[in-house]
Amino acid sequence: MNTTNRNTLWASLVVEEMYRSGVRTVCISPGSRSTPLVIAFAELRDRYADFQILVHIDERSSSFFALGLAKVKMAPVALLCTSGTAAANYYPAIIEAYYSRIPLVILTADRPPEMRDCGSGQTIDQINIYGKYVRYFFEVGTPEILGFRLRYLRSLVGRSVSIAMGKGETPAGAVHLNFPFADPMPPIPIPSDIPEDLALSSPEAMIGNPSGEAYSQIIAGGRCLDMEAIATIAAQVIEHPKGVIVVGVYDSPPQFLSAVRRLARATGYPLLIEATGTHRRNEIGHYDSFLRSPNFCKNHAPELVIRFGAMPTSKSYLLWMQQHISCQQIIVGSINSDPTHGLTQALNVEPVSFCEQLANYLENYAQSGWQDIKWRMDFELAETIAEQTIINYLKSIDELFDGKVYAELAQILPEDAYIYVASSTPIRDLDTFFHSDRAITVLANRGANGIDGTISSALGAAWGCDLPMVLICGDLAFYHDLNGLLAAKKYQISLTVILLNNDGGGIFNLLPISKFTDTFEEFFGTAHGLDFAPLVTAYDCQHILIKDWQHLHDAVNASLVAKGTQVLEIRSDREQNKKLHLAIWNQVIEACDQSF
Repeated sequence: MNTTNRNTLWASLVVEEMYRSGVRTVCISPGSRSTPLVIAFAELRDRYADFQILVHIDERSSSFFALGLAKVKMAPVALLCTSGTAAANYYPAIIEAYYSRIPLVILTADRPPEMRDCGSGQTIDQINIYGKYVRYFFEVGTPEILGFRLRYLRSLVGRSVSIAMGKGETPAGAVHLNFPFADPMPPIPIPSDIPEDLALSSPEAMIGNPSGEAYSQIIAGGRCLDMEAIATIAAQVIEHPKGVIVVGVYDSPPQFLSAVRRLARATGYPLLIEATGTHRRNEIGHYDSFLRSPNFCKNHAPELVIRFGAMPTSKSYLLWMQQHISCQQIIVGSINSDPTHGLTQALNVEPVSFCEQLANYLENYAQSGWQDIKWRMDFELAETIAEQTIINYLKSIDELFDGKVYAELAQILPEDAYIYVASSTPIRDLDTFFHSDRAITVLANRGANGIDGTISSALGAAWGCDLPMVLICGDLAFYHDLNGLLAAKKYQISLTVILLNNDGGGIFNLLPISKFTDTFEEFFGTAHGLDFAPLVTAYDCQHILIKDWQHLHDAVNASLVAKGTQVLEIRSDREQNKKLHLAIWNQVIEACDQSF
């Protein structure tokens, strides 16, 4: 413990309890008011080799870096900033963490109460600044060196980290602790600040839990249904053989894929998986394409849907569900995630245990012959038609087309590689065109679906992962987070960036607003005309302008084994991209309409 003054001791207890509670990384942005905590974290790193500190000048980049790191590690990451608007820059990442259920521990330094609302510099109202988007907020109060207060501090930190990890009554997400500090900020000795007998009078306060574990923690048990509830759901499944199992946007646990496949076999339902759900080898992955077929959708009305994760990205899936709004939906592990507002049963259970419970019941108690084999085979046929149609069309395209990039990457990327995909067009094209037989994990910021912080999130994930990481993003997402590249330079992070540059908001070209040519380009197309090469090299990253498909293969393969960050820029035309997308979809629709 640093007993130089009350601030240093207070901060020492905070960071020690964070470490004992499972936090192994903190992302820090510079500032004066947070000095006591910065010093404490630096001293903690000197004591524990597995504790790491990353310094980010830009708080927004810092917060998204932490988010990407927490996502890939599935562990809490701390953030620390000074007072004032520095804290406001965390807000977008905190919103994403809320919807994506990513554990972040936000530590904001603040002026003491007597210095607030009186014109003091770098001071804003930080109380509940993040509103409902944090799972827990607490105004910690100014340091007081009393045994009771120090025990309270240890207890507060441990419980807060547990809540961030989803061990309390809410899912995982960000928690916010606000730390007011009065002068002095540096570790200047103040002999009267620390009672000499504190270690004897209150050993729990100074030592914490003698076992070395967190002083206070929440221990969570698994949530599962009783046998009666499982039997009721099984009866629904048997009564409705024309059902589907859907995996939407979902950071799934390692055991989930085998469990949901077992459930699909037990129900006889086709298993529809989007790219950000889990690995989808041999499952239905082209449903966004074949659900564009009016004939297929009309003749295949689902009776029951069991969904895991958030609503799929696919617009055609959403329209299919709206077309058959009377279909019963069972949404597993999420309380409210049905934008169609259809008939829903929300199950607050662990998805893996639910799959195993329901599959086990059906395997042991359901009579044979109830499954609708033709129903499942129709989906498998539609999958084959859509996949082959897309493959054949892409073979005929020699020009650099955004959609074909994903098909080429599916051939290149090795087993166990990671893809971090940006929102907007990239995630939709990934869902349509990327299908690999290899186990490749897809990560995305799909909680709030924003493009902000994309580079930083991918760099955070790459820093926390020893496997190849590829970021795919559009030019607007890339421009929006250029500051994030400083982390690549500072920490020599290995990342392959596929920059799809069609000079503007390509997704809007695919929307009805594109027909309004008098206003479209100024307000939606938003061409920027930027040359990214000098911007990339300013951060000591390598820039490569891709010339053709063979060049892409060579550049990606070289980047995957290279050190540092390489940006592989692919330039294309927005209007031509639109034409090729429509041509592919129309061919899929025509082929499916003829078959169904």
